[in-house]
Amino acid sequence: MKNAVSRLRPLLVPLILAQLAGCVTNPSSQSAEAQEPPEPVAAEEAPVGPASEVDLIRMSHALADALVAELQKNHPSFHKRKPILVTTFVNRNNLDDSSALGLLISDHLSSRITQQGYAILEAKLRRNLAIRPEDGEFMLSRDIEKLSQENKAYAVVVGTYTEGRRALDMTAKIIEIRNRQVLASVDAKLPLETSTRDLLTQNGSGGISLTVVDQ
Repeated sequence: MKNAVSRLRPLLVPLILAQLAGCVTNPSSQSAEAQEPPEPVAAEEAPVGPASEVDLIRMSHALADALVAELQKNHPSFHKRKPILVTTFVNRNNLDDSSALGLLISDHLSSRITQQGYAILEAKLRRNLAIRPEDGEFMLSRDIEKLSQENKAYAVVVGTYTEGRRALDMTAKIIEIRNRQVLASVDAKLPLETSTRDLLTQNGSGGISLTVVDQ
């Protein structure tokens, strides 16, 4: 028996070594496979939605906040219970006619200033409230003075805008009615877009970005 095993040993050893060699993975080949870049996959393009529109209410509130901040800075003793009347914003180049934009801004200003704790008078004839420039200065019209006296208003918020090629320049002021003193003044700029122009001529919406300047 031992002689038989001895005779087979030279044949078994190479056979076992060959089988073991087949079970061992080549490290170099494995690393090469791992380093191969994956096949590129075509990614689907994300749909591009419409540009987000800026909320006119939020932007008008920013203008009101700036106006109130200017009032508090210039006249810290101004009592919040003093009645304030808000007028319609008008085109400085056409003071006899307002627009949807002017009406909306005045409404939003009135709402925001009320939220700040000030006493705002609600005038049913706000559509007829406007200002008239005289010798380059803002002067209250007789109608405003009459309505202010009837409503016992202490101050009035007035505003004008001028239409340019690309922007709408706006000025908002709080004026003391008795002596016509300007208590606060803020300038703002609105980029003129299609929707902005629509609001200037008829009812429009959205697409407005307002920037307060010279605070």
